Amino acid sequence: MKNNVSRLFIYKNYSIRKTIEVIDSGARGIALLVDKRGKLIGTVTDGDIRRAILRGISLEDSIENIVHYDPISVNKNMRREQIKDIFIKKAVKDIPIVDDDNKVIDLVTINDILIPKGKENPVVIMAGGLGTRLRDLTKEIPKPMLKVGNDPILQHIINNFKQYGYNKILLSVNYKSEIIENYFQDGIAYGVKIEYIRENKRLGTAGGIKLAGDYLDEPFFVINGDIFTNLNVENMMEFHMKNNYDITIGTRKHSFQIPYGVVKTNGSNVVALEEKPTIEYLINGGVYCLNPDLIDFIPDNEYFEITDLIDICIKNGKKVGSYEIMDYWMDIGRIEDYNKVNKDLYDLISCDKVDDNCDK
Repeated sequence: MKNNVSRLFIYKNYSIRKTIEVIDSGARGIALLVDKRGKLIGTVTDGDIRRAILRGISLEDSIENIVHYDPISVNKNMRREQIKDIFIKKAVKDIPIVDDDNKVIDLVTINDILIPKGKENPVVIMAGGLGTRLRDLTKEIPKPMLKVGNDPILQHIINNFKQYGYNKILLSVNYKSEIIENYFQDGIAYGVKIEYIRENKRLGTAGGIKLAGDYLDEPFFVINGDIFTNLNVENMMEFHMKNNYDITIGTRKHSFQIPYGVVKTNGSNVVALEEKPTIEYLINGGVYCLNPDLIDFIPDNEYFEITDLIDICIKNGKKVGSYEIMDYWMDIGRIEDYNKVNKDLYDLISCDKVDDNCDK
């Protein structure tokens, strides 16, 4: 977790009610009782509180009545395998990390230990859209859960990031979020660590990023939950950081042939005639790399698209880059796109893998 563990701290004068508020806001299912210097005294879990309430304890009672005063903790210098052994022996989900003075410096979870350590850059996947253009297919499930081949779109996205070592996944969810959460759970079965960013109302692409702010202390990815691609995301992040961009947009070359002859004029004089020319331009590919300080530009609890954020960045002199996507890419926005990507996947599997030898 991001090293803001102090949001989990409670003190001896706290009531059970106030402790519940801390546990809810911390979203870890645990609160840490510390002294004024931050030294660990004990722990309280949401399960402890539920059991206390069933016993008839009032929410206004002191938390001291239900604290575990002999908490399990690990020293910051302990090796990963040692910590793993403690998790297995003690059968717990979370363990505070303390320094040599017993001051709490972080909280390690079982997922942190079991999932291989990957790159530090988080991946924010926008999976809360309504899928309006695919309504016949998305009445019962969210669009990111539509299957391409045997797996949901979302699983393909996660797998692509995972293969490049990015396993810190933040899923921004809203529409039928329970389907996504029930499928992926904490991500451990898929070799990643998943945190859920729950939008109580639709906030747009950038609004969801704002909610994830506590997890975003490194340059991070944002990708729409309906993008099917085998993009080399490692190369994109390296490009972003090497060129010192504040935000990098993954762009895709798109061609459009005008179905008519085009007449070029100078005033009323015809100077050229071009038969059915092809126009080529770059489109927004729905994949981005961002620096964490850009979160300050996003308003709280307001609908705000990432395109709004990009406009603000440009107006404020931020460095905005374009990284051209040369790999397979498809925005699954229409039924035709969905059918095509399934056909393409079948063809690509016939090539054994998605690579430059397969048609894009």
